[in-house]
Amino acid sequence: PAMRISHLFSALSFLFVISLAQNMVVDEVVPLASLDEGDPRRPTSPEGGGVEPIVLACDENTAELNWFIYCSGPLLEAVNVHSLFNDSKTFVDMPLKEDPKYVNDKFHEQFANLSVNEINRDELIEFVNENFSPPGSELASCVPIDWHPQPQKIIGIQDPDLREWALSLHGIWKSLCKKIHEDIENQKERYSLIWLEHEFIAPGGRFREFYYWDAYWIVKGLIASEMYTTVQKMIENLASMIDRYGFVPNGGRIYYLKRSQPPMFSAMVYEYYESTHDKAFVRKMLPIMEREQEFWNEKRMIEVKVPTGNFTVYQYRTEANVPRPESYREDILSAQHIKENDRQRFWRDIASAAESGWDFSTRWFKDSGILLDIETTTVLPVDLNAFQCWNMDILEYLHERTGNKTQSEYYRNKRADFRDTIHHVFYNNTAGSWFDYNLRTKNHNLDFYASIAVPLFTGCYHSLNQAKSESLFKLMNESGVFNYPGGVPTSMNANSSEQWDFPNGFSNLNHMIIEGLRKSENAQMQDKAFKIAEKWVFGNYKVFAETGHMWEKYNVIGDVPKPGSGGEYDVQDGFGWTNGVILDLLITYNHRLKLPDQLRPTASPATDPADSSNSILTRSTRSVDSTTSASGMIFELSSLLSLVFARIAF
Repeated sequence: PAMRISHLFSALSFLFVISLAQNMVVDEVVPLASLDEGDPRRPTSPEGGGVEPIVLACDENTAELNWFIYCSGPLLEAVNVHSLFNDSKTFVDMPLKEDPKYVNDKFHEQFANLSVNEINRDELIEFVNENFSPPGSELASCVPIDWHPQPQKIIGIQDPDLREWALSLHGIWKSLCKKIHEDIENQKERYSLIWLEHEFIAPGGRFREFYYWDAYWIVKGLIASEMYTTVQKMIENLASMIDRYGFVPNGGRIYYLKRSQPPMFSAMVYEYYESTHDKAFVRKMLPIMEREQEFWNEKRMIEVKVPTGNFTVYQYRTEANVPRPESYREDILSAQHIKENDRQRFWRDIASAAESGWDFSTRWFKDSGILLDIETTTVLPVDLNAFQCWNMDILEYLHERTGNKTQSEYYRNKRADFRDTIHHVFYNNTAGSWFDYNLRTKNHNLDFYASIAVPLFTGCYHSLNQAKSESLFKLMNESGVFNYPGGVPTSMNANSSEQWDFPNGFSNLNHMIIEGLRKSENAQMQDKAFKIAEKWVFGNYKVFAETGHMWEKYNVIGDVPKPGSGGEYDVQDGFGWTNGVILDLLITYNHRLKLPDQLRPTASPATDPADSSNSILTRSTRSVDSTTSASGMIFELSSLLSLVFARIAF
């Protein structure tokens, strides 16, 4: 209670000072009794009507001892108002040097009776440096126990230069391997990092912790590297999340505990089983796989009425409706032109887009095509529903493999029914493809996004109905998405500055398109799969030869490929799912892929995987500095924040 009262007075003081500075009159103050439940006057609907309590990214229920440091509160606010870091994620990844209550009390004592705007920036920098350690310092590098320099699958790649490159990528697993320091288990409250027992492969760059759907393509690469123990440990880490929270969070930080990502856990168990035939492990995982399904069934399903009937489908819809801690400053600034009554809806749609993995894309925007008009929670995503259809198929298969015919039959029937649902809700007979469905317009979004190919990847259509897959292939061919030298773009929206749009191509999306076409019965589609694989592999090779890095995303246009761009942060190197996709494709097409002569190195690349992994640079952490931000920007942030947090119980 004392802490809440302290935070309340800080917030009220902040509101009062900023209001005076702006010549504004504060009409009323929320009474203390209403703060625990949030301000009941907060709107919920897109039109600004209705009421809803404020839901933080983490709170006393999910992170009892440190939520007021990493998910809310005046310290988090001050760090972002004064722009201490280029990336908002830096601060919320920094471990505490003392217990969170001690640091929080110390902050209030040092900056008592000051609004966030009045805090001296240099003193705030000193406070952060005194009380926090650098981000990532809670993680140790590691060499996976099953890593060995020359896996037979990779040695089997026929092209010598591609083989050497694959060995270099295989070496990167050692750079991306992370292990949480053991002493952290007994002091979890000092970290935003969620404790994991086993080592894991991180994506790379600013993404120091595990990320959910990234892990599927990392697993594909680890299987190509014959690192089955590492795969098992990564799956066990994710299983521990489901045991603890009922679902797999977006990533391995407490500020992700109100949202997930595309549900790929069952797919990872499936890939592991197909490579090892370890039935004992599958039996252990099956109840956990089903528990995750319960989360999506209970928390992320919605009924929709379409001309052919009423159906229940899945959507991305997080509960959190405040700025994301890892993008705190960006979300505040993005909301400055949003009406106050609409900001909670806006922030929920922002966080729900992050749950989709597609943060951000015009796929989630209204016709204006700008972030201010995001409406993620009015979009029914075809890819999420196709993933869930696949999960039902996997559960049927793995129950059958482990001898539980009753459960296998249950999921067989469930998948058959849901496959029918996907046809009715997402399939457009005129266009001959699956598309997202918009609840506002009651129509499909007929623009091309790579997500429309996910039902082909997951096989969520009747296997005898080849016309469905062929019509999708025809649509993609006619739309021109196969014509780019670097691979398939995420969308065809050339007017977007968002990262999940043209001209960026992502490894996971290109992989799903390639695999969906490759598994088709149509020879022309199979041939196109190989040609896209060639483009993606050779484009990645060119960029690696020029930069020495694998990247999160790539620009697919032009004769000289380069890393992608756009979005909230700089393009990241590493990179987990990119490495995984390339290794999987090199193994899949190990006899067919031949590097063109013009791409062959004049001097042989390093053959020592350890040397090649050491050459992969990691993005350095930016420490707190004393660079003074523009006072106008500070004031703008402060003014906006005062409206947001004056009524929230810190």
